[in-house]
Amino acid sequence: MGMSRCYSLMKCLLIIFNILFLIVGVGVCAFAGWALWDGRASETSAGRAGLCALAVWAAVLTLGAVAALAGAVRGSASLLAGAFALLALSAVAEGAAAWWGAAHAPQLKQALRDRLRYTLLHDYGVLPARTQMLDAIQHGLQCCGAESALDWQQAGWARAPGALDLSVRAPPATYTVPASCCARAGAACEAARVVPAAARGGAGLHRAACAARVLAALERAARGPLLAGAALLGAHGAALLLALALCLRARPPPRYKA
Repeated sequence: MGMSRCYSLMKCLLIIFNILFLIVGVGVCAFAGWALWDGRASETSAGRAGLCALAVWAAVLTLGAVAALAGAVRGSASLLAGAFALLALSAVAEGAAAWWGAAHAPQLKQALRDRLRYTLLHDYGVLPARTQMLDAIQHGLQCCGAESALDWQQAGWARAPGALDLSVRAPPATYTVPASCCARAGAACEAARVVPAAARGGAGLHRAACAARVLAALERAARGPLLAGAALLGAHGAALLLALALCLRARPPPRYKA
């Protein structure tokens, strides 16, 4: 009687874990598919590769969850063995991704800084989505420029489009920053936006650099997903043990001889 209750408890726990995996897998598959279809998150080859890898991981997790649910309900050793293999593969992928992220954290932070500066210098005022994103960052995080407001002196947005100037003259005495750099709106902002050349900002402008604040905001926002990922990896370990135990206890279907 005790063994039967233990078997039923293991089966219930395996079903609960894999319902969670099924929800996560289907949700991530849907998100990755939407992001690839939308195109904004996959403009670069690295973005497309990351989304494709995420979709493959979610598909493996979904198939493993379906196999585990079917195997638990039917008591099928073959389905439980297949579920164990698929769930182990997705768990290894999760662990590898966590290790790679931790090992390359400094490079990832520098890449984000470089990307933010590139967007400021080349994409602002050209690509509407990135223009709005950078304005939202500067206004929401109360910052100006990637490393300082001086970045805007070299931005393509600040230069008038069109003619090539071949004249010999002194460099401009001022440069202009976007309105999102202003600490206050209105007429005071229009005056504050004109900054003396080589100055790293001025009165009426946000003084903080955006790169450091974006990194800090991402680190705060990542705590929840990182905890959820750790919990998912722990659930993977428990589900693997349960699937293995049920697989070993499952009896093969009887064979009848004619």
